[in-house]
Amino acid sequence: MTGSKEVKNKKTIIIISIVALVIILSLSAYLGYIYKYTLGWNNIIYSDVKVESIDLSAKTKEEAIELLKENYGDAILNKKLSVKALDNNYEMDYSKLESKYNIEEVVEEAFDYGKDSTMLGKYKILKSNSGKEIDLDFTYDPTYIDEFIEEVSTEVNVAPTNAKLSMPSSGNFNVSEDKSGYEIDKEALKNDIVANINGKVDEKVEIEAKVDEIKATVSAEELSKINSKIASFSTKYSHNSTNDRAVNVELATNAINGKVLMPGETFSYNDVVGKRTVEKGYRNAPVIVGNKVEDDLGGGICQVSSTLYQAVLRTGLKSVERYNHSLGTSYMPLGLDATVDFGSSLDYKFKNTFDSPIYIEGVTSKDRVLSFNIYGNSASTGRTYEIVSEAYETINAGVKNVEDPNLPEGQTVVEKNPINGTKVKVYRKVYENGVLIDTEFLSNDTYRSIDGIVRVGTKKP
Repeated sequence: MTGSKEVKNKKTIIIISIVALVIILSLSAYLGYIYKYTLGWNNIIYSDVKVESIDLSAKTKEEAIELLKENYGDAILNKKLSVKALDNNYEMDYSKLESKYNIEEVVEEAFDYGKDSTMLGKYKILKSNSGKEIDLDFTYDPTYIDEFIEEVSTEVNVAPTNAKLSMPSSGNFNVSEDKSGYEIDKEALKNDIVANINGKVDEKVEIEAKVDEIKATVSAEELSKINSKIASFSTKYSHNSTNDRAVNVELATNAINGKVLMPGETFSYNDVVGKRTVEKGYRNAPVIVGNKVEDDLGGGICQVSSTLYQAVLRTGLKSVERYNHSLGTSYMPLGLDATVDFGSSLDYKFKNTFDSPIYIEGVTSKDRVLSFNIYGNSASTGRTYEIVSEAYETINAGVKNVEDPNLPEGQTVVEKNPINGTKVKVYRKVYENGVLIDTEFLSNDTYRSIDGIVRVGTKKP
């Protein structure tokens, strides 16, 4: 019995050993197959790994990079963003934005997927078809956006054109049409561009730029309201002018001629006439400086400002700034002059307080008559004005005796007669239909006295 049991045990051991060997050999073969199978994927991307829906299964890094560059990296450089402004379209090239994707980084991530698993883990991943979806990151350099907007703005932006008024003959006007301008809202356009730039290769992007219409500040409708002469004033510069002084008067008058002053605007004599320079043709001529007369560049132009002042007073408008001379002038009664000096604070200014524009016509004639005609709307001509200057105080001049050793003792010679100074008040009387309705105080002016000089002889016989 013992012998048969031993035989039976041996058979069992042999069977178990054979089964175990078969299992071991089968497992070894299976593991060998798995090892060999996974080994074949070591240098390529695992199956069912996709980037932006592009299957990179079994691709090497180089192949994957090339495939993504072709479908994204290169394709994005051909994409354009379209901007419509008014009736024109402008395209921004993505290539100028230095657009790009993180292709190399993503391919590295795709390649590494599953590679750090165990051999069985790798096999399971490869056979499961669970795969992985990876997104590309899109980046760009925004620097070009501002440059692009400037390029578009240069094409689209147009300054408005004001209507212009010309006078081919005295009192007859031609008015040119005004035109609106256009200006892109740069900030709004930039915000829209930034919000719409993306890495979607096949998406078409169109943006409509916000363009603001800029109305002309001077319209033909406004200028057409000028239809009547509302005031004028003239002075002669023949009796007191050298040729040089006459040139200065004419240059300053021409600078003002044709000036249009819109409602609410202020006229500045110094701003309109500008600096009096030799380059502009101005010459040396007598000017009042303090209590004496001396030659200076632009002498005589105060007759222009004074004549204009008198014309403006007769429109009913008020002066914003006006100064009298220190001495009286030969061309204007006391209190009716207006002195100016570009190099100091002396200016003549008035404001157009009418509801319509005015046009200033400055004219000089061959017989040296200076005239200013002011045109406006006929509704402004219902009143007439009288300017009155009243002297209320005399400033007595003194006499200075100056010894003259070349003049015989006891003799005197009047070298300069004394001129008394005067204080005056100026008023504007307002008439409506010939009836005085108001008297306006305009100014209180002081004109200096000039002492006389008498030479007294001291020469002994």
